Amino acid sequence: MDTQSGFDTFIEATRYLFRGPSPQEILILILVSSVFISLIVIPVIYMKIKEKAKAKEFFLSRAKDFDLTLEEAELLWNYLKTFPINPNLIFENKALFEKVVDKIVKNGDPEEIKLISTIRMKLRFTSLPWFIPLTTTRDIEVYQTGYLATGNQKVEAYVFDKDEEYIYIALLEPTNVEVGDKIQFLFLRENDGRYSFEGTVDRIFMDIGRIVLVIKHTDKLNRLQLRQSIRWKVKIPVTFTILEGEEIKLEGTIEDISLRGVRVCYQGNINIKEGQKVILDFILKSYKFENLLGTVVHKAVYEKKICMGVRFEGISRKEEEIIERFILDEQRKLLRAYKIGELEQ
Repeated sequence: MDTQSGFDTFIEATRYLFRGPSPQEILILILVSSVFISLIVIPVIYMKIKEKAKAKEFFLSRAKDFDLTLEEAELLWNYLKTFPINPNLIFENKALFEKVVDKIVKNGDPEEIKLISTIRMKLRFTSLPWFIPLTTTRDIEVYQTGYLATGNQKVEAYVFDKDEEYIYIALLEPTNVEVGDKIQFLFLRENDGRYSFEGTVDRIFMDIGRIVLVIKHTDKLNRLQLRQSIRWKVKIPVTFTILEGEEIKLEGTIEDISLRGVRVCYQGNINIKEGQKVILDFILKSYKFENLLGTVVHKAVYEKKICMGVRFEGISRKEEEIIERFILDEQRKLLRAYKIGELEQ
């Protein structure tokens, strides 16, 4: 009897296991799901939508501070949505702006491309301060000279013009270049480095007898830094003493300074040779650099002055930190002035 009862229980359980849900059970499931969606899912979605709307509202407000029209701000916002970063960085970060410009240009909408130049001017991204490295061919200044190489040919050239899609390279010498040819443009940016980039000739036209090549912009710039540390332009009075032979004390001006040395210019006919030792005395940020030993590594003679590059010898870490902080502070000041339009661009 017990065996039969157990078997009947098993059969009933199996029948219950494999039967479909009843209408009442389906209704309960729908009600539970509805409550879950109403109490959890919908509020989460609503909060995300609200956060995005708030973020966009703040972005448009920032854009208005830069005098961007609603159309211009909306254009930036629509492309910035594809970047996993704070969209407001575009108002301060030129590299990010150029990435957005690349996307706009690649999309190919002429009406959108027309807006870029105006936006660039309003955000003050038309040029770079001299101490910031180039990141795209759009940063290269018009009239920048260099060399254009194609095949076995290498001729003098310069940047004739540029827009948001293309850079225009004018050749200063006749050469055999055709549409579709691969070219390389090499140039030196003073106080920065040697640059080069490659491209394909998209079009060719003549201007006042010169060949002009039309090449699409690229962010693939090769850069070879000229110096180990940045040289900052200054005008600091300096007294220096030439040590070798008869000691001669002179006065001049430090025209640039770095952690490694200074460029000193002075007037007179005193002949200083490369390799000579000098003692420098000057004041930077209220700190007196006294008896700072240096070696003359090069010199240049001009019509009204002589300039020499002096490498520091045995400079202390404290003195390096003072120079480092000075350059950093000056960079920040220049960047702030650059962004609010106090610098001529």
